[in-house]
Amino acid sequence: MADSRMRSEDQVSKIVKCCNEYKVPIVPYGGATSIEGHTLSPQGGVCIDMTLMKRVKSLHVEDMDVVVEPGIGWIELNEYLEPYGLFFPLDPGPGATIGGMCATRCSGSLAVRYGTMRDNVINLKAVLANGDIVKTGSRARKSAAGYDLTRLMIGSEGTLGVITEVTLRLQKIPQYSVVAMCNFPTIKDAADVAIATMFSGIQVSRVELLDEVQVKAINIANGRNLPEVPTLMFEFVGTEAYSREQTLIVQKIATERNGSNFIFAEDPEAKKELWQIRKEALWACFAMEPSSEAMISVSPLGRFT
Repeated sequence: MADSRMRSEDQVSKIVKCCNEYKVPIVPYGGATSIEGHTLSPQGGVCIDMTLMKRVKSLHVEDMDVVVEPGIGWIELNEYLEPYGLFFPLDPGPGATIGGMCATRCSGSLAVRYGTMRDNVINLKAVLANGDIVKTGSRARKSAAGYDLTRLMIGSEGTLGVITEVTLRLQKIPQYSVVAMCNFPTIKDAADVAIATMFSGIQVSRVELLDEVQVKAINIANGRNLPEVPTLMFEFVGTEAYSREQTLIVQKIATERNGSNFIFAEDPEAKKELWQIRKEALWACFAMEPSSEAMISVSPLGRFT
């Protein structure tokens, strides 16, 4: 496979036009963090490497949006935004880039509060199969004009075009947060608490479920001694008083529905350690079954040719 490291939208357009003329397949390449075979190229072709296109083109603090190139990672973007008190709320795997996140319609553990990628992209630019460059909309938050091409492109996985610019919706960094964990005798009990929490009107920032097998894997991989039962993890954000109030309300909800060992953390390092459990879940499974391999779900979509 030939390799082409892009530095500009114009370069991408010229490469795509050439490939279109000679019917050469194209595979856009970002952070390579996907575990579902997105960058496989069974027919050969040209790999368009977007990792050098990683500039922040413009930041509009008052409007809470930012225009970026597709090669910038979400972690690097949030490091850039932190001094302004803003952040981009999607958190897939470390190393993921904004272009790939758009192409795969990623989500992450914050989706319960902020939505998925399609809810956080205002507009984008892309190079179509014939090399034409299109922009899918303006920076206006409210518009009913024309087709919703932005959401058509998001999740298209390289089959409709190569994304070259993205305008993202930003959020204010929360003043305070609390991370909590609670055990349950059954999956149904845990699910009932998650549902009751949402119905209570509490806007949780994160809620994640680990079953007993997953917790066992985490214990084996990290030498922990967590109760090997279904476990819910929560994050609450807001002011300090509001975050603590939410925590106590959910603790009451959980206790009324067979929850036990409700613990919560407010110290930054303790919170990070708790969420690390969830972030390393897949790799913990390998520790439990070292002779086995993971079979990841493969997208039915083809590649951009």
